[in-house]
Amino acid sequence: MLMRTTGSAAVMVGRDAEMTVLRDAFDAGHGGRTRAVIVRGEAGIGKTRLVQEFASEITRGRGDDLPAVAFGQCVDLGPIGAPFGPIARILRDLHDAVGSEALRSAMGSPAVAAAIVALARGLSELADPGQAPAGSPAEAIEVVLENLSRTRHVVIVLEDLQWADAATLGLLKTLAGSLREGRMTIVATYRSDDVDRFHPLRPVLAELERMRRVQRIEIAPLGPDEVAEQVALLARGAIGPDDLTMLAERSGGIPFLVEELVDLDDVELPDTLRELVLARYARLSPEAREIVRVMAAGGVDVGHELLRAVAGTDEEALDRAVRESIDARVVVAAGDGYAFRHALTQEAVESEMLPSERIRVHRRYAEELARTLDDAPDAVSAVAEHWLAARAITPAFDATVLALGRSQATFSPATSARLLERLTELWPQVPDAAERSGMSLARLQLRAADAWHDLSEAERALRAANEGISVCDDPVTLAGLLRHKWVQEANTGRRPGDDDLQSAIGLLRDRDEPEALVLLSRIMTNLAMSHGPEAVEHLERAIGIAEEADDAPALAVALNTLGWHYANDEDDPDRALAPLERAIALPLDPAMRVYVASTYVDMLSLLGRFREAAVAGAAHHTDAVRSGIERGVATGLALSVAHASFAIGEPDQGIRYAQRARRLLDPPGRSTAVRMLATHYAWNDAHDERVALLAAERESLESVRRKHPAKRGWWVDHSVDSVLTAAAGIASMPDEGTMGEMIPRIVESLDDDGGGARRRYAAVGGALLVRALRDSTGDLAAGRDALRARIEASMAEWPQRGTAPTITRFISATFADADGADPSARAAGWRDVADAIADGGMPLRYHHVAQLSLAAALIEAGRRAEALGILDRIIADAPRHGVSSVARWATTLRDQAGLSSRAAAGDDAQLHGLTPRERQVLALVADGLTNAEIGNRLFISPKTASVHVSAILAKVGARSRTEAAARYASSSPESTAP
Repeated sequence: MLMRTTGSAAVMVGRDAEMTVLRDAFDAGHGGRTRAVIVRGEAGIGKTRLVQEFASEITRGRGDDLPAVAFGQCVDLGPIGAPFGPIARILRDLHDAVGSEALRSAMGSPAVAAAIVALARGLSELADPGQAPAGSPAEAIEVVLENLSRTRHVVIVLEDLQWADAATLGLLKTLAGSLREGRMTIVATYRSDDVDRFHPLRPVLAELERMRRVQRIEIAPLGPDEVAEQVALLARGAIGPDDLTMLAERSGGIPFLVEELVDLDDVELPDTLRELVLARYARLSPEAREIVRVMAAGGVDVGHELLRAVAGTDEEALDRAVRESIDARVVVAAGDGYAFRHALTQEAVESEMLPSERIRVHRRYAEELARTLDDAPDAVSAVAEHWLAARAITPAFDATVLALGRSQATFSPATSARLLERLTELWPQVPDAAERSGMSLARLQLRAADAWHDLSEAERALRAANEGISVCDDPVTLAGLLRHKWVQEANTGRRPGDDDLQSAIGLLRDRDEPEALVLLSRIMTNLAMSHGPEAVEHLERAIGIAEEADDAPALAVALNTLGWHYANDEDDPDRALAPLERAIALPLDPAMRVYVASTYVDMLSLLGRFREAAVAGAAHHTDAVRSGIERGVATGLALSVAHASFAIGEPDQGIRYAQRARRLLDPPGRSTAVRMLATHYAWNDAHDERVALLAAERESLESVRRKHPAKRGWWVDHSVDSVLTAAAGIASMPDEGTMGEMIPRIVESLDDDGGGARRRYAAVGGALLVRALRDSTGDLAAGRDALRARIEASMAEWPQRGTAPTITRFISATFADADGADPSARAAGWRDVADAIADGGMPLRYHHVAQLSLAAALIEAGRRAEALGILDRIIADAPRHGVSSVARWATTLRDQAGLSSRAAAGDDAQLHGLTPRERQVLALVADGLTNAEIGNRLFISPKTASVHVSAILAKVGARSRTEAAARYASSSPESTAP
């Protein structure tokens, strides 16, 4: 809505509400809360004018706190486009805004710098010449933006998303959804009238609009009063009410059309809006119109040298034509070339071209762009589109093959997948397509399946594999397609049999070329995943074949799978580490090394070697960050380090890694980080933090529930605080309905096929719940007994090695508590468990729980001074280990038992005849508690408390509660004179 007046500066009419939304998003970003605003509206409605006004406002009068504003213009290069087309301009704008040193610092590592320089020409001085990029360009861009936003407010404007390439759209989703550190504001615009329900932008918009940090602005047409205000700014003289009404009606309130109508002056009003858009063009000389048509075939923006070469005219004639077009306000000077004042004009002018003219001009564009590709490699997609427009199928095919190579070199799977689809469409029209592309149609479909697999699009990958199978006559390619079919059927839940894999193995038999050997190794690894008894045999064969092929990645995958097999098979968990350690030592690329390292760290944790896991995981994660691949497989490694850190009682490190993974992961991966943090907050009595976390992640958790109903864990449905408190049996329990619902959840977890360790820790929680329900009756007692029986049956199947023996002892000690066994024997059992956990067999929080249970048993055994020492240690140590809840329970137990300086009173000869429970009751009587209050403290009924009080009075020879309390006090060291 850029309005030019005859005497005053341009003023934007209306849009106050829209500017308010943008200002709020800017303020949020400035305060460290990333916000994104999607601006939609029809062509000519004023989207560009709005964002320009916004950018101008936020860069005025801010002194040293000036935001770094970067614009990226998406260009119409057809339905595929060039990967990260507008991002190179954004990076150059940021470089201009912050300078070389700040941008180099934001890159963080040589690998990231190399990836950025490969993407944005003109920044070559920021990277080492010999450094190769690592990871994807998207990850490098995210690293730069996140790091830069820590020291400077970064504002990114992406215009015309309807023309954005797939890689840019994927990056936009990531930036809007995962970047939570630093200061950033994102504004993106698109033409709503261009986005129908089949447009590739449509699903991206749906996903963005579900994000809480994304807002949408719908720009509506101007109302009659606003049209009148705009006209008053534009017109040279007064305009009557009838003319204003006509202008409002004919323009539809679209500011661009209002301006065009006012500019007609006394020219007859066009019959159609198309004629209105072309009115300025129509008044040009024939020579200028010809040049403008040539421009229109090149898009909204065209460089001067490219326009001159395609137009084929001399410099003076070109200058005259362009000058006339600028004076008529059809085009404007822009950078090193020219741009249409509005995309609507460019589209209308291009439609004026004759078919023969269109073919001729597009051919010239394709030839000229192809000639200069070394200087502008990103133009390869434009070359293909111009050849298609020129109806030259074979050159378009060749250009698409070249574009595919460029896309795969920059690891842009979304663009690669669409280019491969384009090649399959053109294939029947190119007689020698196989020779030109260097591959068969079946091989092309195999590459398409790979690309869709990288995008986690299993259905599309499966479709590509099936289409390839239908036209394949090469054994090796067919074997690869059959493997892909099996993998994608597994990924879509179809539970495939082994027929396709066996067929693929038959096709590769007796073939010794490296490709066939590597493929056979991968197939044998896949086969092992569905064969229990024969899995090791298949994996050993996969390892041998990979060694024969001398292929480190295939060997690493086979060794990695063998490690998991040994862990899950549970014959000897320790031997799972050997193949993983061998895999890590292989010459692997950074991403594959992180993949293996993640498994290695998880395996150490499964074996209870949590400190080793935390140290090794942190080192590998640092390497991943240095290599610029933190946002890929390294997010899983961050979660593994977080888990190990919480387990060894280093909560600050655990929170740091878990929060990092949470910021970078999409659902359902992010839900794992949320669960880990929520569990930590529950153990650490950080109720407010837990509530805030779950509220902030409600959207991602709901997404997991909708898409993965089987992953709906009981930790989401119930308060973890209540579960843990009830399981510990120390504080007040939740209602019986909640307790009853917990039982089937734990039984469900005991039957989980996710691995032995998960089932064993479900049994730990179940055992604690059984102890908490020891005095229950009725249906709850029946459920408790059934749960215990299920746990004991499960324990009978556990191997007696690794962490299983320690967990078994923990559960056995818990059941002994539930059975009310001899307190001295129970104390010995808990001491044994606590010592075992101290060596790393279970997370440190269970060591504190074991110590707490030991103290409870010692109190019942009359060894109160020893119990007090243990409780004091728990109260001092548990909070710094991230388990403040256990410290709270220890404090409660100490207070309930009356363990202060009176702790030794329970051992006094005068009270020697009391049982441990009676001594507990007497201590509470001495504190003045009623029978009901004593019952509440000790989880017994008031009637039972009354029976204990009567027995105590008889044993100590007291006639009243007051006398019994006095005798208790007189036996305390506090009342003894020095």
